[in-house]
Amino acid sequence: MIFRRFAAFACWMACAALAPHHSRTPRVERVSIRGFAFVPAELDVAVGDTVVWTNADQFVHTTAADSAAWSSPEMRPSERFVWIARRPGRLPYHCAAHPTMRGSILVRP
Repeated sequence: MIFRRFAAFACWMACAALAPHHSRTPRVERVSIRGFAFVPAELDVAVGDTVVWTNADQFVHTTAADSAAWSSPEMRPSERFVWIARRPGRLPYHCAAHPTMRGSILVRP
């Protein structure tokens, strides 16, 4: 009986060692706000990744998801806002102070 349990455990360990591991280290993606635009305007990230917006403009800006997934406070020049992607989906966003400033983030599982 003990031998069977050991053999089953050894088989399980061997299979686990051969199985592909799909874990990945979360990344940090950066968006610069300059010239009244989000650069890049479109971003592709995975769940768990961090997005950092930096205001490189001379004016106050915000970043706010159209879906209300996030909303930054006003960012003065050189200030940053950080958000972590928690759910998959496409998230269009804008600057509340300048509605023509638009961007989009695609969050993959």
